[in-house]
Amino acid sequence: MISKVFYLIFLAILLNAANADVISIPIFSGESTKYTDPYGGELILGERTPEQLKFWFRTIGGNYHQCHMTGIATSRNNETYIYSRVEQINEKNVFCSLSVIVLDNSVVLIDEGNHCKAINCGQRAGINGAVFHRAK
Repeated sequence: MISKVFYLIFLAILLNAANADVISIPIFSGESTKYTDPYGGELILGERTPEQLKFWFRTIGGNYHQCHMTGIATSRNNETYIYSRVEQINEKNVFCSLSVIVLDNSVVLIDEGNHCKAINCGQRAGINGAVFHRAK
């Protein structure tokens, strides 16, 4: 009986680890700025120019489900950068459009249509409306 319980726990842990899409923090050249949210999420901005912004973030939702994304966003204006990509899921193209809004001491993420969530998140995690504050 104990061996069956142990086997089921081991299998659950193994399957959970196999499905985790953790994206490592990239190497940022130059100075980077770290932001956090109240739920344990974090965001790092680096290589910010008037044209582009390199970013990485992790949000945490219910049951510790997570979202991970990294990329280079293109400037829309002085404070808003747009990251987009297309990925095929279940034989359909999903268009992810993420706005990264950089304010004085915070960053807001807007996931248009929650398509970035579909590509980058566990079931109970999300991106849209996430707010990160500059870490102290």
